[in-house]
Amino acid sequence: MATIQLRESDRSRAINLNRKNDYGLDNKQMMRLINAHRKGDAYKRALIEFRLTDINFHREVEMLMNGKYDELKEEVKRW
Repeated sequence: MATIQLRESDRSRAINLNRKNDYGLDNKQMMRLINAHRKGDAYKRALIEFRLTDINFHREVEMLMNGKYDELKEEVKRW
């Protein structure tokens, strides 16, 4: 599978969003990202994965990449 190259402007925007949110997400924000990842195209998914990786949500990224959306949603509800 080919690696998707994100535009620098999109990478900067994601980093700035993370900085604005103090490198964290609440459960509502995470639920929105899970739903967007499920419905998005390959570029959108890569951008969400980049943003989550930037804030050290590696386990969550792994779950998204493996299509474990419902399992991840259940975990997020317990936050």
